[in-house]
Amino acid sequence: MGKYTQGILGAFTGKIGTVVGASWRGIKYMRSLAAKRGNANATEKQLEQQARFSLITAFLKPVKPLLEIGFKSYAVGKTGYNSAHSYNLKNALTGTSPNLEIDYSMVLLSRGDLPAAAGLVATSTTAGQLNLAWTDNSGKGKAKAGDKLMLVVFCPALAEAVYSIGDAVREDATLAFDVDTDFSGQVVQVYTAWLSEDGKDVSNSKYAGNIDIA
Repeated sequence: MGKYTQGILGAFTGKIGTVVGASWRGIKYMRSLAAKRGNANATEKQLEQQARFSLITAFLKPVKPLLEIGFKSYAVGKTGYNSAHSYNLKNALTGTSPNLEIDYSMVLLSRGDLPAAAGLVATSTTAGQLNLAWTDNSGKGKAKAGDKLMLVVFCPALAEAVYSIGDAVREDATLAFDVDTDFSGQVVQVYTAWLSEDGKDVSNSKYAGNIDIA
């Protein structure tokens, strides 16, 4: 029986569905559950798929509202979240159960033809703060100065994410973003994307790398 310690989207210990929450030297992490042989109700292939599904669900659910925006153009007959789930299930996992992992560099949290900003750099030198810098490429294609930044910061060790929409615009070229205080001292995965002022267009998300939060 698994036990949630920080709410439905937070870290947990034990087994919940086909995801296992555990701790190693004080670092919380999650992994897929090993497939059990001899299960009369499911084949190993079905158990593998269940593990893949659960791992992607646990990763994406904390940023579901952003995914509804980021994948709206691909939400034909389904929600943006479901479209994002389907894409990342196919493209962002590596390994096989029980050693499934998310390849964070292959994750997409937004899909569209709005140009991404160039020269994206993410750093952290102030406690609890993420610093972003990029090149304002307004005028390139559909890119405009007032395009809104969409930002996602995911902390694998805590199985938690924070996100924002519109804390900066393209012409700002920088943003100092206060992350969750629990993220200090942790490694996070950072993604950015862009939303047009009228909300009609989005860019592909861009992976800014894994960053140590001061």
